[in-house]
Amino acid sequence: MRVIIAGSGLSGLVMGHCLLRAGIDDFVILERRPDPVERSGSVIGLFPQTFRVLDQLDLVDDIKKLSPPLHHWLHLDSRGRTIYDGEFFDCLEANHGHPSTLLMRRDLMEVLYSKLPDAERRVFPNKKVTGIEQDDSSVTVTCADGSTFKGDVLVGCDGVHSAVRRFAIEQPRGELKPPLRSEYRGLFGSCPRPDGLAPCNVTETHNTGIVFMILCTEDTAFWLITHRKDKGAPDSQKYSAEDIQALVEKYENHSVAPGAKITFGDLWRARDPVPGPGMYDYHEGVAKRWYNGRVVIVGDAAHKMTPNLGQGGNNSIEDVASLINQLNALVKEKPSPTTAELEGAFARFQKEREARVKFIAGMTGRYTRWTSWRNWPSWFMQYWVWPLLGDRFIVNRLLSPMIRESIKLDFVEEKHLPAGKVAWKYR
Repeated sequence: MRVIIAGSGLSGLVMGHCLLRAGIDDFVILERRPDPVERSGSVIGLFPQTFRVLDQLDLVDDIKKLSPPLHHWLHLDSRGRTIYDGEFFDCLEANHGHPSTLLMRRDLMEVLYSKLPDAERRVFPNKKVTGIEQDDSSVTVTCADGSTFKGDVLVGCDGVHSAVRRFAIEQPRGELKPPLRSEYRGLFGSCPRPDGLAPCNVTETHNTGIVFMILCTEDTAFWLITHRKDKGAPDSQKYSAEDIQALVEKYENHSVAPGAKITFGDLWRARDPVPGPGMYDYHEGVAKRWYNGRVVIVGDAAHKMTPNLGQGGNNSIEDVASLINQLNALVKEKPSPTTAELEGAFARFQKEREARVKFIAGMTGRYTRWTSWRNWPSWFMQYWVWPLLGDRFIVNRLLSPMIRESIKLDFVEEKHLPAGKVAWKYR
């Protein structure tokens, strides 16, 4: 079986590693950018369930070396006063064995790319997908430079604006685009960690319509500023340097640390210039259908959620594990599956993942609205209810039940599965 993967981001590179574990070594990864490794200045948080898959791919040690585990999650009001401070991430690690950690996205991509065997001949940059055709025996991808790639399966790992979804799933079926709304936008960047922000912790400062999330490693502070958009603003827009500067000027004197000792302006003035800050819309929505014929989509191409709980990337990896489990089982039985047999595998994949993704996306969306105090019930929930419940209750009753049901590869053993208080559903 020959597999074509569109997109060399997180899910695309993990897909390549998983295919090799399944014995499917005939695949190519098409990347529209000139650099096959994403050089974004954004960060990504990895949760315990993702480390299980990375362990199966022999990547866990390399990735854990990139950053130490996270510990506390501190919540502040606009004056720098503590709303509550709990051992959120320590509770997760105690329950599930593996830690939660924070990584520069580009560092994670470097590991995934450098550890992929024969990456130079498998990953093709400057391959923007402009057309997709399929018949009963194959699928052919056409790129902007005129090159074509023919295979048995096409997997769209190409993000929220997926060309694979648009060309191969929506248009042939005459279906509408997924209901991608955008009520919030985010400004992200990084700077050297100042003394007033503790290492290996997350600090969130809350106010009406905005929340400042500062995620610290030992030497770097990554910030994600979530801001509610103006009423009537378009769901998808690009932001200029002037747009970013306007938001900075509005909130540069806002406290972002305990005791109001550090302002957002302090972080902004110390910002890392390369690759520099960026601003983007938080799209939310789940596609109606994730496959058509020999084509299937995963990750942000199929479902998009707000980033405040760090579940987007983790769920993309879970998608990949679920899909590869289905393909592995099918190919072992039918080395050259028909289109109908592939659609059956894709349908089982979507059925296994869709309800779970909708639940998680709903939870992350509610969290974004609670923490940005969208209305007085959100403020009441964040300021009074959550501190009364405490991190241990929230982790044990909300996060751990979700994490324990996460999917891993069902045909590869784990080498390092630390003991935890909560039993995994899939051992």
